[in-house]
Amino acid sequence: MERHGRSSERALLLIIEDDIGVREGLMDLLAPRFDVLAASDADAGVELAREHRPDLVLLDRFLPSGDGLAVLETLQGDVRTEMVPVIFLTGDADEATLERCLEMGAVDFIHKPASSRELLARIDRAVRQSEQQRKLQVLAQTDALTGLANFRALSVRLEDEFKRAQRYGYALSVVVIDLDHLKAINDGMGHDVGNRAILALATLMQGNLRESDFAARFGGDEFVVLLPHQTSMEAAVFAERLRSELRGVNVQRGDGRPAPFGLSISVGVADHTADSPRESTEALLKAADAALYEAKREGRDRVVVYGRSLHTSAAQRH
Repeated sequence: MERHGRSSERALLLIIEDDIGVREGLMDLLAPRFDVLAASDADAGVELAREHRPDLVLLDRFLPSGDGLAVLETLQGDVRTEMVPVIFLTGDADEATLERCLEMGAVDFIHKPASSRELLARIDRAVRQSEQQRKLQVLAQTDALTGLANFRALSVRLEDEFKRAQRYGYALSVVVIDLDHLKAINDGMGHDVGNRAILALATLMQGNLRESDFAARFGGDEFVVLLPHQTSMEAAVFAERLRSELRGVNVQRGDGRPAPFGLSISVGVADHTADSPRESTEALLKAADAALYEAKREGRDRVVVYGRSLHTSAAQRH
């Protein structure tokens, strides 16, 4: 694998090309304008695409380790890479082959050798189209009320984080948060006040996240936070801080007056670690849900860690 460092302001391109001369020539041409990753074989290219989700893949039609069409099919069959556009690099002028590439979902193809001007023009067009699609995808994966990720985005991110935790042997914690008594708030004060309570929790949550953390609205009153590199006991510190700070947050009614109630949360925490691995993302979420159920059963307004004796509540701390 070869890489030119990523900048958040530049599109990321992935080159999958076995010819070292062609590969290095493309990297030299593209590096001044894009961040570039490169792989010399199909397997390495697919792994890079899954890990980094490039804005565009330049894919050799014929690779010693795998047909380019098979690579395209693999990318399209994975939720992490299904939206990544692919341009084929090919020396084959056969129209039937090129037609098949487009039918399978490639956005374009470039004949080798191609002029620098043609390459950049086709790549620029594909990147612009990719950015437009990405913006639409973000909207489709965002909760309209809070601006947090929604369930679909959570499913993809959890799968990614779980696989990385397995591969590199670090801890991953899942924190499931339930806003207590939301139905009573909606019934007694109206849904506008209920929405303000949800927003208050979401805003507080976002302010307590690290750059590597991920938060999503799981349902009406439920949220999920993913904390990479943190054990359940470390994640419980985050959860307890959130629970404690939320008690000081005031929600306003429609007329501007403070609502006559405080906010509290029930929290379930579970982790995947090298010493205590979970077999799947479903098992990890199920453990966190079980801890949340225990927190509710014990009276709400508390943090419960799955399989541990840590239970913190307002009654214990105040």
